[in-house]
Formats: sequence, C-alpha cells, structure tokens
Amino acid sequence: MLSTDKLVTQNDVLPKTSESVWESISNEFVLDHQTQSSKVQAEIRRLVADQDRFYKILDAAAPYIYFIHQQTRARGLPAELALIPFIESEFNPYDRSSKGAAGLWQLMSGTANDLGVKIKSGYDGRRNIISSTRAALSYFKDLNNNFNGDWYLAIAAYNCGPMKVTSAQRRTGEDSFWNLPLPLETKYYVPRLLAVAEIIENPDKYGIALPPIINKPYFTELKVNKAASLQKIAKSSGINIKTLNKLNPDYKRGVVTKNGSLLVPINTVATVKEKLLATK
Repeated sequence: MLSTDKLVTQNDVLPKTSESVWESISNEFVLDHQTQSSKVQAEIRRLVADQDRFYKILDAAAPYIYFIHQQTRARGLPAELALIPFIESEFNPYDRSSKGAAGLWQLMSGTANDLGVKIKSGYDGRRNIISSTRAALSYFKDLNNNFNGDWYLAIAAYNCGPMKVTSAQRRTGEDSFWNLPLPLETKYYVPRLLAVAEIIENPDKYGIALPPIINKPYFTELKVNKAASLQKIAKSSGINIKTLNKLNPDYKRGVVTKNGSLLVPINTVATVKEKLLATK
C-alpha cells in the first residue's frame, strides 16, 4: 500500500536555528508595515481586541506554518506572505468562500487551473497543503514581477485580481496602493496583513503571547500505491483521524487515491510504514 521509495519532508531549505517558528518568520520580514497608517493601526486594534480569535487562528496554523515559511524562503519572498492564510482562511484548509474560493490560500478554480492545481471528482488540490502553497507563492512571485517589484500592489492584486489594480492605475495615473480606488475589501486586505505581521514581530508591544510552535517540520509526505481511506489509515497506524483530516483535506471523500500523496506527522512515519506495508 505504501511506497518507501520516496519520502519528501518539509526540509526543502535548511532552516535557520530558531526555537520558535514565529521568531524565524519575523526575522525575515522585509516589508515596511506602515504602522503610521491609520488603516494599519485600525486593523491592529481590531486584532488585539479579539485575542481569543487571534490565538485560535495562530493555533490553527501550527501544522502548516513551518512548511509555508520554508516555501517563502525557498523562493526569496517576503516572510510576510507566510501569513496570507491568516487573512484568507484563518489557516483552515477546508474553508470555502461564498464565491467558491477554497483552501488555505482561497484559490478560485480558474486561478488554480492556470497554476496547475488539480481539481477533479473527489479531489480538490486547492485544499492540498503542499500544492496550493507552492501554487499561491508562484502566483505571488508573478504578480510582483507584473507590478515592478511593488509588494503592496502584488498583495492587493492577489485579493482583487491584477486587472482591477491595473485598471485603477490607468484611470488615476497613481502607482501607490495607498492612493488607488480599489474595492473596499482590498483597501483593508493589505493593511490587515501588515497588522498581523506587526503583531507577530512585536507581540509584547501589543500584549500578545504567541503560542509556542517549534521551528521544525511537522509533517511528511508519503506516496501511497494503493487506494485507502483515511479512517482505515488512522485505525491501523494509531494516528488521530482529526490529525489526518487536517493534513489531507484535498481528499473530499476521505479516500487517498492510488499513487496519491499522504501527509502524516513526521514522528509517525515508522509506524505508518510498518502498519500500512503490512496491510493487504
């Protein structure tokens, strides 16, 4: 059932030594968080005022944030982009918007198709932690190139689409995100990301105690050469089914397809190999 020929971990890039993933991320922030902006300040106040929700989102990030950060690092992207799922989905890979966007990165089906993310019966690659992250970050890199290295415009374009940003530029002759007549949601999207990053970078200043998430890989990808239900895998390996579901939300029917990928906690690899290889 399980192929041992390929074992892919999150170590695409050798990480810097840092006890906390939040510290590692904030050490690589590169954007000006524009704390002098009234919009950024308003978002900071809103986030700090609802600390229960803030902590809930950070806790939800635990299985994914290390991998996402390694992917931003591998591409030389601002570490702030690792926090985009905070805004898009609250780090819930099952999230689906009223417009049909799905996954951690809330990709629309058309965008996902353009980026090579597979969507088919019983399977939604937008909910796959690895493929959706790589696709979204590749898209961010393209957007940044399209807007001549202006990350505020690239982030805005991720939210409302590059055509709306370009159209606003042409109508007004403005190049600054802060002066463009963009959709209301987008006007607050960039400040919200900057506010989250500012709090992550300076938690003490805002009375926030960041949840301790060790700066190490959480999951590993295994290739399964025979279809198997997540329930069966959980039962045979002893992994909590909720954990497997969080790591494998792309399988909409809860069945890993033949030659599909299975994400498991890295500390369970030996058990998974033993139990699944023994299963006939």
